[in-house]
Amino acid sequence: MKKGQADIVSAVLIIIISIGLIATAYTWGIPLIQKNQDRAIADRVANFFDQNSQSSLPNTIEFIANNQGEQTVKLEITGFWKLNEGESSIQYTFFSKISNIAVGSNWVSLTPGADCNLFTGPAIGYVGKDRSSVVCARADKLGDGYNVTYKVWFREIDDSTATRGFKINLVKNEAGTLTSPAQSTRISYAGSTNQVSGGKTLIITQIKILFV
Repeated sequence: MKKGQADIVSAVLIIIISIGLIATAYTWGIPLIQKNQDRAIADRVANFFDQNSQSSLPNTIEFIANNQGEQTVKLEITGFWKLNEGESSIQYTFFSKISNIAVGSNWVSLTPGADCNLFTGPAIGYVGKDRSSVVCARADKLGDGYNVTYKVWFREIDDSTATRGFKINLVKNEAGTLTSPAQSTRISYAGSTNQVSGGKTLIITQIKILFV
């Protein structure tokens, strides 16, 4: 074989090998990159609802309820919000190829000592022992991934004498909607009222939610 022909054959072999390597990298690399991206998103959402994180959604709502004022929190990923006024809860659903939550086990409580009974809501808690917020989560299989939903309930918290209780009530801002794909949520203090029944005073703090 002449030198010119040998050079051509070598070049062709190099191209074939390069194409093979690129195809292999694409076949194995892209799914791995996607998985890592989904894991990062799942971790970001989990942290957004983590009661041990000072800037989490449940902590921000409790802070506004106790200190008044207004704050806007952001979760800049693709998902869908839903405000449930009747049960004083807010939830967020997003699609992911991976899940930090056990799949098919219905709602899971992420708040120690609390339940996620979606028929009556979490049981009453007690001042100095329990949080106002109860975080629940679930993962439902959908196609090649999961619909992951986080839900934050706000339950009644009573003092030791059971003659006084406290409750955070989530309501829709007049300018907003109950559902939204928005990436920002504005949380505003809207006053408190006293509800007296059977010798017990329940202090209800209204918190307005606006998806923006």
